[in-house]
Amino acid sequence: MLNFFSGKYEHQLDDKNRLRIPAKFKKGLTNEQGEVDYSFALGKNGCIYVFPYNVLEEIIEQLTQESLGEASVATMLFFSHIYAAEEDMQGRVVLPSTLKQLVGIKKDIVTVGYGRRLEIWSAEHYNEYVANANYDEEFKTLGI
Repeated sequence: MLNFFSGKYEHQLDDKNRLRIPAKFKKGLTNEQGEVDYSFALGKNGCIYVFPYNVLEEIIEQLTQESLGEASVATMLFFSHIYAAEEDMQGRVVLPSTLKQLVGIKKDIVTVGYGRRLEIWSAEHYNEYVANANYDEEFKTLGI
C-alpha cells in the first residue's frame, strides 16, 4: 500500500527531547510485519524529513546507483544525516540532537504530512516560512 501523509499537527518536545509521532501518521510508518519502522533525515528549507522504511529504501537504492566518479556532495550530506528512529515503550522517540540543532528546534514543533514523508519543523520557523505565502498563487504552481 502506498504511504500517503497529509495534515498538520502542532505539539512539543518533552524535557528529554522526545516526541510522539501523531497517531494519524503512525500507521503509515509501519513495515510489512506491522512494526513501526522509520528514519529521520535532514530536509530542505530548515525541516527534518521522516521517511517510512520502504520509502527511504527506494531513495537509497536510487542514490547508490551513481558511479564512484559521480558521487556528489549532496548524496554524502544526505547519507550522513540519516538517523533510525527508536521508539520507547510509550511510543516516544528522541529527536536526534544534530538534526534538532541544524533546524533550530527548541520545544514547539509542527509535524506536516507531505505525501510520502512527514516533515518536522520548528513551530517558529514553520510559521515564518508560510506567513508570506499566497495560497492561491502557490496552489496554481501545483497545476491542479
